[in-house]
Amino acid sequence: MKIRHLVHSCLLVEMAGRRVLVDPGIFSGEAVRTLGTEVLAGVDAVAVTHQHPDHLDRGLLDHVLAASAQAVVIAEPETAAQLAESSEDGAAVSTERLLPLSAGEAHEFPALDGREALRIVAAGGQHAIIHPDIPRVGNVGLVLSAGGGPQLGITGDSLEPLQEFHGIDALAFAVVAPWSKMSETIDFLRAVRPRLALPVHDAVASEGGRSIYLRQSGALSPEGTEVRDWPEDGVVEL
Repeated sequence: MKIRHLVHSCLLVEMAGRRVLVDPGIFSGEAVRTLGTEVLAGVDAVAVTHQHPDHLDRGLLDHVLAASAQAVVIAEPETAAQLAESSEDGAAVSTERLLPLSAGEAHEFPALDGREALRIVAAGGQHAIIHPDIPRVGNVGLVLSAGGGPQLGITGDSLEPLQEFHGIDALAFAVVAPWSKMSETIDFLRAVRPRLALPVHDAVASEGGRSIYLRQSGALSPEGTEVRDWPEDGVVEL
């Protein structure tokens, strides 16, 4: 498994001969486009945890779908309903390419070249509370796996300690967010105890501020959990 961080919460995951682009939002346009046509042409799926623009840029999604003829969009159901309709920001995604995925549901891609099949499972269901006056939207955490290999969890915008994340091999977690405080982030890591915790959702913090959240998450994480920053090239392999 190869995981590439493409700014904020956007990840390019390569597993089982497949490529999955996760949460291509407004902070990630340059990084995604810089991947180039050849890489984007090999994207099998775009997975979207929820509808907020820092996780879903409709124009960027159009760009990716235009580059990859086979790519499907796997999205939290409320988000999928929005994507089924055109907007001033992007074209409607055709029903043939749009796969709503509710908590508890899974989508499996056929195995390629003797590899294991790639499986994407949705968990959870709601965005974290930003403020009581702001309606909550749907949010699904995702678990990507292939056979008995390492599993990758992606929280989206939630720190709910879902059972699906407990003891997982790698977990992309929101290290800082307008809707969270540091104690909640640390308690979340202590509850689910991933083997490897990778920080995302960090474009909302300054460079100096980000380092504080990351340092405290690492210092106060539970035994057996490694909080690891992304290397210079943004790639982590498991």
